[in-house]
This record gives sequence, structure tokens and C-alpha cells, in this order.
Amino acid sequence: MKLKALTVGLALSFPMLASAQGTSVTLYGNIDTAVEYVNNIADGTGGSNSSVHFTTVTSTWPSYWGLRGTEKLSDNLSAVFTLESGFGQATGMSGQGGRLFGRQAWVGLKGDWGQFALGRQYSMFFWANIHGDIMGPNAYGLATLDNYFPNARMDNSVTYRGSFDNFTFGAAWARGRDTSSAGGPGGSNCGVDYNNNGDCGAYSFMLGYNTAGWGVNAAYDVLKGEGTGANNYYGLGSGDKDRRILANAYVKFDALKVALTYLNRKNDGVNGVGNNVPGLGDRSDLWSLGASYGVTPAVTLDGSVNYMRYKNATAGSQKVWYYVARVKYALSKRTSVYASASYMDNDDATRLSAAGGTPGPNILPNAGQSQTAVMAGLRHSF
Repeated sequence: MKLKALTVGLALSFPMLASAQGTSVTLYGNIDTAVEYVNNIADGTGGSNSSVHFTTVTSTWPSYWGLRGTEKLSDNLSAVFTLESGFGQATGMSGQGGRLFGRQAWVGLKGDWGQFALGRQYSMFFWANIHGDIMGPNAYGLATLDNYFPNARMDNSVTYRGSFDNFTFGAAWARGRDTSSAGGPGGSNCGVDYNNNGDCGAYSFMLGYNTAGWGVNAAYDVLKGEGTGANNYYGLGSGDKDRRILANAYVKFDALKVALTYLNRKNDGVNGVGNNVPGLGDRSDLWSLGASYGVTPAVTLDGSVNYMRYKNATAGSQKVWYYVARVKYALSKRTSVYASASYMDNDDATRLSAAGGTPGPNILPNAGQSQTAVMAGLRHSF
């Protein structure tokens, strides 16, 4: 009844939109929260502690709500839009640097020829990765090793995506790629510089071939720096670039899906900014092998083995292994419970946390120390 009342309220608020022929607006979202245990948390004196707490950013899936709409303009042309707001499920605070619609805020045109859109939206890196990423935006997913994976968004962007038979092509461009000064993956303080057309831009391309049983996808993604780079999360100065090349492949066998992902990154900026560890070099290679198996219609087991190696490092050894396992039980089509576990095997100089859903320096282990994270939670989508 509450959802029906809200739908009626939306219709009353937007009478012209609601009464237009061929127009629809959908309210949707997800609430996911979990309690987590993490060990070997550095205490600042060389020792370590453990903690039991709620995850702050994402559990097995991020929490968000949104509005999605379409209006049919002709037989082969529709106006489309999406407004999507992320929030921290444990605190209720807005995510993505405190933005109201930090996940997506765009309007576009769509037809058999593809979709053209303007606004804050995902880069082509996101769309190339979505088919082959087994763990997805899980707190123990690939974002733990490179938190650009779930944050591949651009302000002030223009995008095109088109699917023809099984082929998909996409391109994106932004000027003033991130206007929030919040810092971290939620905002990198890189808005429009009206005196320099080359600073704070972004562009990406993707190409994919996907069928019901297998697929391959690839993306080329570039973020540009600005001025001093002092407040830029990626540490990029004017003329610097943060470049990623992504490739993945997957295959399905009935209830089993197996996927392999490779990421090569080159950063011209401050080394190690994304991992709070200096001296890890300006290049890295990430390999991830994941699998998902539906034991029954209600029970799913999945996990991944991940390896990252840093190149041109100056601070000793430069590699990590990351192991993840998860079990999900669907109580209904929209509600599920789950349990996840992860283990981060750091080498001499690395200090990546196993707890990707609770980012920041306060959860990191000491350099070279391994870390284990376990969580159990509840998810509901609407």
C-alpha cells in the first residue's frame, strides 16, 4: 500500500509526465546491510586490534534508491532518464561525496540505433566489466584491490552505447569529470577548469560480444588530472593520466558461471594514493578468476581468487593475493540473506584491507600483515 501511495504521489507531482501517452516512471532500489568482523587492524603503534561493526559503504550490494523513466516519442525513439541516489545503509548518509543523486543523474534518447545520454553516468569501464565480474559491487569484490571498479562514474559527461546482434560498442567523454571535493572514490575535486580544456577530463571506450552461454568484453579508460593535484584523489597533476585497460571473458554451464578478468593500470600521479601506501610504483596488473554456482534455486555459492602485482615499486615486495567466498540464500524473489569471508595476503610493503566495504586508513592492517574479514547480512530490493 505504501508503494502504491508513493506511485500515486509521483503521478500527482508530475501530472503532465504521468498522463503522457507511452510514459512510465519506476521507483526502485535496494537496502543491504551487514555486520562484519575484521582482524589485524593497525593501531598506529605497530600493534593491531580486531573489530565487530556494521559495514559503512557496501555489503554484498550497495544501498540505493532511484527513479527511472521513459517516454515514447515515435516508433523508434524514446526519451529516457535515470536519477539514482546511493546512501550508507548503516548511517543513512548520502554516498558518492554527499550528492543527492551521486550514482546516476542523466537524460537521453534511445532507439534501435542505441542510446545517447548526458549527465552524471557510468563510464564504459563499468559496462565492459558488468558481465564478467562474479562478485560485482560486493564489499569483498574487485573494488578492494582497485576501488575505481564500482566508482567508474563521470560528471558532465556524454555517452553512447549501442547493441547490434551480440556486439556492443560504447564511448564516453567528460569535461569536469568529478566536481565533489569530498575526497576518496566518492569525489576527487576535479571539476571544469574554464581556462584549461585539457584538465579534469575523462574518456573511455568499450567493445563486447555477449551470448547466452559466453562472452568477451574490453575497455580503455582514461582519467585526466588538474593543476597541482593536491586535492585530486588520484594524485594527478596537469597533463597526468590514470589509464586502465580491462579485458574479461566468461562462460556458463547450466548453473555454473566462470569468469576471468585482467586489468592493467598506469598512473602518472602520486604512487600508491589509492591504497594509502606510497612507493608501490606507477603500474599494476590485476588478475581475477571467479565462479558462481546455483546449488538450488534458493542457494548460490560464489567466490574468487585475485592477484595484484605492482611494477616499478620502491618499497620492497609488491604483490597481494586476495581470496573471497560467499553463500546466498533467497528467502523470496526480493529478499535474501548471505555470509561472506575474505582473506588478504599482503606482501612486505603492501597493506591492503580485506574489508572493502569499510574503506579508509582506519581499517588497514600494518604493512605486510595479512587480514581476514567475515560478514553476515540481509538484502531487500524493491
